[in-house]
Amino acid sequence: MKKDTSNNKLSDVKLSYLKNFTQGQSILDVGSGQCFYSQWLHQRDSNFNITAVDCVDLEQTPSHIGYLKLNLESTFPFQDQSFDTIIAFDVIEHIENETQLINELNRVCKNDGIIIGSVPHDNDKFLPDYNLTFYHRSDLTHKRYYLPETLYSKLCAAGFDIKTVELHGGINPQVIAEFFPKHTRFLIKKIIGIFRRMGLINIEILKSDLFFVAKKVIND
Repeated sequence: MKKDTSNNKLSDVKLSYLKNFTQGQSILDVGSGQCFYSQWLHQRDSNFNITAVDCVDLEQTPSHIGYLKLNLESTFPFQDQSFDTIIAFDVIEHIENETQLINELNRVCKNDGIIIGSVPHDNDKFLPDYNLTFYHRSDLTHKRYYLPETLYSKLCAAGFDIKTVELHGGINPQVIAEFFPKHTRFLIKKIIGIFRRMGLINIEILKSDLFFVAKKVIND
């Protein structure tokens, strides 16, 4: 059965980063999962030469994508400067030796090549005071979380020049309606929506994900 790569399975934020920053023809999708983003890229441009790697077996490997089951903690079986664009969504935080992985991404990235990725944000601000936290804290496979400054430091140390680090994934304040009686929730959500449009509610306070774009520095 053909995999459904319709946008309802994909993150709009991730798609926007791929649209805006993907460059060249050779692409490496690291931690690709079921290859949904690789397939989306192929549908966008069939001339892309896409290689996807992850540590899982796929029930069905897309014929137009070169999938390789790989231990992401190990050295990648690719030559230096093999890829124009590297995608690393939601993967670095799962790796025990993050420095090894980031250095490998730099090694196989072409000079002036781009890495596009995301990691979980570490700063949940005031949520713990209310016995709350980001959803990603429940993923026990995460080895760590990141602040913008630590992400900058690790990428720069590996030889990347940071183009952008942005926070996304704001908490929807309409969750407050769940604390009210069921028959009032629709009205409460409407009121909260009006307040948001009026700028009275700041949804920028809490963002759960750090998205980044970095370019490989050319070594003289």
